[in-house]
Amino acid sequence: MIISPEQWGKIKVSKHHYALTLAKKGNIVYYLNPPNITGPFSINIQNIKPNLNIINYRTFFRGSNRLPMFIRKFIHSYFAKNLLKFIDQSIDITWSFDPSSFQYLDAFGAKLNIYHAVDVHKLRFEKAIIKYTDIIFATSDKILDRFNKTDTLKFKINHGLADNFLLSNKNIDGFIKNKNRLKVGYVGNLHYRYLDVNILMDIISNNPLLDFYFIGPYEESNIDIKKRNSKLIDSLQNFENVTLVGVVASEDLNGYLQHFDAFLMCYSGDKNTSEMANPHKILEFLSTGKVIVSHYIDEYKNYNDIICMSKNNNNLGKLFKDVVANLDYYNSNRKRYNRLKLAKNNTYKKQLNRIEKLLISIGKENE
Repeated sequence: MIISPEQWGKIKVSKHHYALTLAKKGNIVYYLNPPNITGPFSINIQNIKPNLNIINYRTFFRGSNRLPMFIRKFIHSYFAKNLLKFIDQSIDITWSFDPSSFQYLDAFGAKLNIYHAVDVHKLRFEKAIIKYTDIIFATSDKILDRFNKTDTLKFKINHGLADNFLLSNKNIDGFIKNKNRLKVGYVGNLHYRYLDVNILMDIISNNPLLDFYFIGPYEESNIDIKKRNSKLIDSLQNFENVTLVGVVASEDLNGYLQHFDAFLMCYSGDKNTSEMANPHKILEFLSTGKVIVSHYIDEYKNYNDIICMSKNNNNLGKLFKDVVANLDYYNSNRKRYNRLKLAKNNTYKKQLNRIEKLLISIGKENE
């Protein structure tokens, strides 16, 4: 049972990819979407691939997480009992990426409860869920440090890379306006709360001879329904050197990425170091071998040879200009090889193998 804060949809991040990879390895996977707040009070299960099932359900009422824990335990137990009866299966592993939906993981009766922190969540929810967690995984040291005061076993597991990003059989180029100009790729939700809007606008304004392509939602999507940056969207649409590609299915994304000469990331990593400590898309960019110009990313602070980071976002624009002016150097064969090597070492298959070895090791220690 994978408990996710993001709906299943065209855009796939770590939770979706773990579900897909587990299913491909022969595990029966139930992917629990975040709860609906409208519609009938029912459970709906859809089998979308061999061994992979998506679960939709309606929450009892909004704000239940504000209730005392003993009431939440009753609510979670009631739902879990009905769900297990509905699927007519027992759960061996409950794997939660979302501490806000279910804190009482024991409700599902699994032999193993995992909390996998790939994002920074509200501390009160995390404190609640780890009481019912056997092991904690986190994608960065910054996030792992949040759990220093707990005795629960904890390990760092880097983000993963889906296999399709290592294939070169897809070539999608119909979105390219001018193949003779340098092309900069940006992938991500343009309504993301940590987007550094001012710096991003400055970089685009100061580089009119470059073409910027934005891949990702600028309206509602399965990963976010809030429109925080509507003014930014309007401004971007007025630039002649900007193309808003929109949402691209994760399975097709590698066919787009290979056309870019460089990648830009522009979040408030200098201020929100824990939240920005290890963005998921880094490995996808690295799989192309092309240079990445980015805000500060703590997990990659020792990889200056392959990622160009600015510790202060005020200097990001200058760094970007310097890198673009020397692309032959930054996209040299040696640097491209090192980026691809790092990406290949972090596929989801390899991450699951590492997790499996950890669990086996822990099991032996507890015998």
